[in-house]
Amino acid sequence: MISTSLLRQGGRLAIITVAAIQLAACATAAKPEAMVATMPATAQPFPQSLQHAMCVRTVSGGEKTNALWVSKVDDQSFKTALTSSLGGAGLVGEGSACTFPVDVNLLGLSQPIAGFDMTVTSHVNYKVYDPAGQPVVLATVDTPYTANFSAAFVGTERLRLANEGSIRTNIGQFMDKLRQADIKSAAPVTAAAGGN
Repeated sequence: MISTSLLRQGGRLAIITVAAIQLAACATAAKPEAMVATMPATAQPFPQSLQHAMCVRTVSGGEKTNALWVSKVDDQSFKTALTSSLGGAGLVGEGSACTFPVDVNLLGLSQPIAGFDMTVTSHVNYKVYDPAGQPVVLATVDTPYTANFSAAFVGTERLRLANEGSIRTNIGQFMDKLRQADIKSAAPVTAAAGGN
């Protein structure tokens, strides 16, 4: 019969082994393609004036991932994911056409230090401007997302999945706000013609 002390030692060894594996894994950055929000076919349509008229002008506040620390979301990855999300909804202007630019500030990611199920909450500020430079949508969106232990055995991988899910959900909620926005039809601002 196995003694209780041997079982306890075995349990401790298992916990230490799992912790060592998770600590040894390198952190990887969030993948842009995993943060793209897709819209259900039954979703409310976007305002007509936004169709093929938007672009992501700036993204700030993101962080590069340090392989020895934790997974993060950098500016370029967020910009790629948001642009792809808007493009998939038919909102991105073709070529240089950008009547409604979007500026984004990634205010931060609330991340756990450790855990079996990891929940990350992303905090993002979005500003959409009209052709005259006036803000037509101002929104700060906070979205949690949980990556369960079954999603990935290694903690660093689970944290990356939680980051990606949180940003994907965040972009989706921003796009819901675009659907509800009361935006009048607008054309790019041009200089007035001279003469009488």
